[in-house]
Amino acid sequence: MIYYFICVYDLKLLEKVKALMQNEKPLISIGVSAYNRADYLPYCLDSLLGQSYPNCEIIVIDDGSTDGTAELMREKYPQIRYVRQPNGGDASAKNHAAQLAQGKYIVFNDSDDVFLPDAVERLYEALPDGEENACSYGTYISIDTEGKQLQTKRKMAHNPSGKITGDLLKHIVVNNCGTLVPLELFRQKGGFDSSKRVSYDWGFFLDLSLECSFYAVSEPVFLRRRHGGNLSSASYSKLSVTWGIFEEFVAAHPELEEKYSDIIRRRRADFHSKLRREAAREKLSDKAKYHAREAFKNHHTLKNFFRMIF
Repeated sequence: MIYYFICVYDLKLLEKVKALMQNEKPLISIGVSAYNRADYLPYCLDSLLGQSYPNCEIIVIDDGSTDGTAELMREKYPQIRYVRQPNGGDASAKNHAAQLAQGKYIVFNDSDDVFLPDAVERLYEALPDGEENACSYGTYISIDTEGKQLQTKRKMAHNPSGKITGDLLKHIVVNNCGTLVPLELFRQKGGFDSSKRVSYDWGFFLDLSLECSFYAVSEPVFLRRRHGGNLSSASYSKLSVTWGIFEEFVAAHPELEEKYSDIIRRRRADFHSKLRREAAREKLSDKAKYHAREAFKNHHTLKNFFRMIF
């Protein structure tokens, strides 16, 4: 009997010690930007409440929704911090979450996406010891409106770690979702550019990559939902904004032209090729001709040549 009580006491003691050790892990803030996504938001928030990392706060910024998001939050998620703002765009909502956050790190999730159960834990574990301004990031699995897995295009065979500016110029491999950033660093850099409705995160992480290292998590950390209302869905105007962010970054850092000349040239050609396609699809013939010429000028391929001619 005595032995039994000693064992029970030891187990309780171990549980207390374990809880104390877990509480020593730094607070991580999870910012969620929501705009008229009341149908998908519960899947997002349930995935965040179920995270294996023991010390998280969740902040939902409602960017002027008109679909009952406020009622949903009040009735189903009273334990989550919820703030409503006038519609200012996705970047503005995420910046607002960062202003209110109290964690050592911040990570964002969109209201229609879902974090895998150990996403935050794996992002935190990917950070190296003793490197104050390190960031970590993870990829995603694409799903449809019903949550069924879609084929996910991989931009790179292996996501890079360390100084990844060259890799980021090639591909947008770091997303605003599923990227862990020291909160004070995010604030010092001024947050996302809220004047941009799309690709604001790419511009921010390009700039951040010049002074910080990024560490990739090997397996996906979130599910990205594909539907007609995605901010990232292609159009000529949206692609033009992304192209502009690229050109602004390269112009602001002329030293990169020599270091990454081939990458920049091919990336320009790729942008013009995609802009030609969208311009043609939207029947903007003069713009399509211009981008076809620029694509060939930057990358002399047979495909770009025939597109320019025809």
